[in-house]
Amino acid sequence: MADLIGYGRQFYATKNYKVALLFFTKVMTSCACARGVERERCTCKNFEKVAAQGGSIFREAMYTCHCDVGTMFSKCDDVYHIQALDFRAATFEALGELDHAMKDAEWILELAPRLPDGYLRVGKIARLKNNDEYAWKMYTAGIEANKESSVDSSPKLQQHHDARKHRNGCFFKQDPISLLAELVTDIFSYLKWTEILPCRRVCKQWMRTLTSPLHGPLWRNLIFPDKDNYDIKPKGSPYLPLLKKISSWAGNGGFRKIVIPRVLDLTQDEFTLLLKESPSLEHLEVLTLIDLSFPSEEKIWNQLRHVTIDDYFNSLNHNTMDLSGEFPYRFLQNAASSLENLTFTGIPQQWYYSEPLIPHLPKVKCLRIGGWWDNVTLFPMFPLSIAFPRIEQLWIGPQLPNLDMGPVALWRDKWEGVWPHLKVLIFDASSVDDVNKIPVSGLRQLMCLNRGTSLLHLAFIHFYLDSDEQMHDIFGNDHDTLAHSDVARHSDFRNLRSVRSDSGMWILPDRARTLLSNSIEDRQLTSFDIVFPERFFRSLPEDSSVCHLKGYDWLRGSPSIHTLGFFGFLFPLNPQSDEDLPLPQFLATFPNLRTLRLNNFYYRNHQNEFASLILAIMSVTHLKTIWIYQHSFRRRSKAMRKVRIAAQSKGVQISLAGDYGLQQWPMKLGS
Repeated sequence: MADLIGYGRQFYATKNYKVALLFFTKVMTSCACARGVERERCTCKNFEKVAAQGGSIFREAMYTCHCDVGTMFSKCDDVYHIQALDFRAATFEALGELDHAMKDAEWILELAPRLPDGYLRVGKIARLKNNDEYAWKMYTAGIEANKESSVDSSPKLQQHHDARKHRNGCFFKQDPISLLAELVTDIFSYLKWTEILPCRRVCKQWMRTLTSPLHGPLWRNLIFPDKDNYDIKPKGSPYLPLLKKISSWAGNGGFRKIVIPRVLDLTQDEFTLLLKESPSLEHLEVLTLIDLSFPSEEKIWNQLRHVTIDDYFNSLNHNTMDLSGEFPYRFLQNAASSLENLTFTGIPQQWYYSEPLIPHLPKVKCLRIGGWWDNVTLFPMFPLSIAFPRIEQLWIGPQLPNLDMGPVALWRDKWEGVWPHLKVLIFDASSVDDVNKIPVSGLRQLMCLNRGTSLLHLAFIHFYLDSDEQMHDIFGNDHDTLAHSDVARHSDFRNLRSVRSDSGMWILPDRARTLLSNSIEDRQLTSFDIVFPERFFRSLPEDSSVCHLKGYDWLRGSPSIHTLGFFGFLFPLNPQSDEDLPLPQFLATFPNLRTLRLNNFYYRNHQNEFASLILAIMSVTHLKTIWIYQHSFRRRSKAMRKVRIAAQSKGVQISLAGDYGLQQWPMKLGS
């Protein structure tokens, strides 16, 4: 039989396929399994149908037979019989007779379902017939039939794995619920809980799996969407039954994060359930307190680190605290052992008293407070420092209070050592109605705590002070001398990393030099925004932007600077020399400058000139990113298109920004 196969292969090699078929057929009929009679193929098996239905190809080959073939003939794994069928199928392939080739390949499966040969040949022919999915399933069946054998035990088994691997991306479909529990949790963690809820309806197995204790983490972040357009309960029905179920699915400790938007109309029972069933709560945001009160007796929240409450608390009565819509004094006090980040809008009037009623929260590091009663009534700052002794990041606003720091003579002794770790200070005046009434004296003193040595980041948001004929900044008007002020005599700012402004708060160059010289000398300052005085002042000359920038010559070449912002400038539109357009040469002196922020409404009607300025900047710098205020160019501006083309050729990313404000709170602090 080996000789017959050898002759057949020789004729196959010379493309004498008809003669080759005769030799391969002779081998098949000579096998002992035929018992001296002609052995026919079983036609009961339908491998392709079984594969399409997700059934077992191996079981189909092994057991399915309703005709006499199964009773007359046994299985056969004779090596010559299998080789002859395989070579004959290959010969039919060469002749283009794929249907005949497939019959012989499936005959191999019928004879020897535990060998890889039949699966390989059927898979190859299926690919030739452009039935890749059937081929993939056949390779998979071959691997499963030989799962007790190692991959390297047979070259043909290795071929199975290689052939299937190339098609896994298209056809490797598996119910995700049947995967390892860790993988199921990871897959569904990309969905919101409101998106996971409908997934329970797929089938009972999905329901049992998704709500099992193993997958409790999927339900522990209860973030309600901003818009009530999701299908999580019948319209008009209460949340209480659903919340009880989800709380049980979350497992021990209940929810870890709860975010309640303004549009969500929770009842008091529902709100209380959320909190009391979540002793392991870590993050809580409540954006409305209308008709809601916090639990005030329980002391179970010893893992709560972040609380945000956005509402107004204007009651003058001590007894109304912790009632519906009022400041949750006792709730916060009961969470004092873990609370690190507190944000709320609406300062309770009780905090203005000579002996204010403020919860003592010794572990709070990040405090963001706004919504002051007014900017006239003095707010006592020292009691706040006692209530929050470990503040590292402080955001005051969106309204600015009239801070009462006490008389200057007493202030130095009284405030010595207060907030020694204050690293971030943000003044937010975005909701101040009358910019002339921003109470800057208290803010100025706040900047000088501990002589400013701990301060790393200083930011001013919508801090516009130039609204009349007198030019002034947070440090005084244009006739003040910083060197003789209390701020200069008692501040160091040696560790400042950044001074940010979103185009409103400008500083006279000499004052900025006094404030920043130490941090520049120590190579600490990395980011600085230069804001130019607004041009409606009659006292400003035409070349005011040139003069203002020249005042910052002391900043040139600072190696630690990697980000600079320029706001409100207007240089001569027809520059005759570099002196008329000094910004590009100014920026070229910074060896490590990588990011530039530009915001200028003056160039709105001079877009070509603004584009020329940006092109000149890119030609002399090594910038990676340029942020441009989105209204600096009109839509579909040709000038902007020119800038983008030039930026792409230089590897500079152009980004349009609607707001230069801080993108993250609390700020991430480096080492």
